[in-house]
Parts: sequence; C-alpha cells; structure tokens
Amino acid sequence: MPKLQRDETQSLLRVAEDSFPHDLCRTCECFLGYLAQLRIDSDPANKDLFLPFKVDRMEMHKCLGCDPCLPGDLYAEYMKKKQMASQ
Repeated sequence: MPKLQRDETQSLLRVAEDSFPHDLCRTCECFLGYLAQLRIDSDPANKDLFLPFKVDRMEMHKCLGCDPCLPGDLYAEYMKKKQMASQ
C-alpha cells in the first residue's frame, strides 16, 4: 500500500477528531492507536500533522468503553480497507 499523502492524512485526522464524543477521546488508547497507525502509513514529510495530537504519556488512558467508540470504529474501518487493498 502506498504511503498516505498529506491531504488524505489531514482528512483522516479531521474526521477522527470530529468524531470525538468526549474530550477524553484525545488521550484514549483507541484514538492514539489509530493515530500511530496513520503516522506509520503516512509520508514521513507529513509528521508535522501529528504534532497537535502529541500527548504526555501520563495523560494517556485505556479505553473508557464508550459504545459506540467512534475513533475505535474509524481505526477498525481503516485497517479493513488497508487489508483489502493489500490482497
């Protein structure tokens, strides 16, 4: 799978941030896992897009069990698309 381009990365990050039902989503492992995957899959030149989402390790927390977990759902959907593209 080719690296995500800047506009695609920005769009995915915006959709994720807009999906937050709670302020705590920004520091939740569900969102941060998705963020880490997007960073891996993005062009290294776009690392600046991830700076606003950097959080201190002490602020990170486990899943709160939100149902639905919108950032977690976006992560799962992204991984399914990625898997389908690699087949």
